[in-house]
Amino acid sequence: MPDAAQNTEALDQQFKEFIQAIKKAVGTGIPHLKDDPKVVDQAIADCKEILDVVMDGNVKEWLS
Repeated sequence: MPDAAQNTEALDQQFKEFIQAIKKAVGTGIPHLKDDPKVVDQAIADCKEILDVVMDGNVKEWLS
């Protein structure tokens, strides 16, 4: 069985932070679906920004 990659704990922690940030943004936006589109739009923008960082995949930057 291959050895675990270096920095797996740090990487796991970073992904945990990404997930928590997305959950927070969604949790902020969902209650305002019917009454405050600006809050919803900001929540969507926040989620997109987080997902863009993940999809860029610059792991060295995340772990520095």
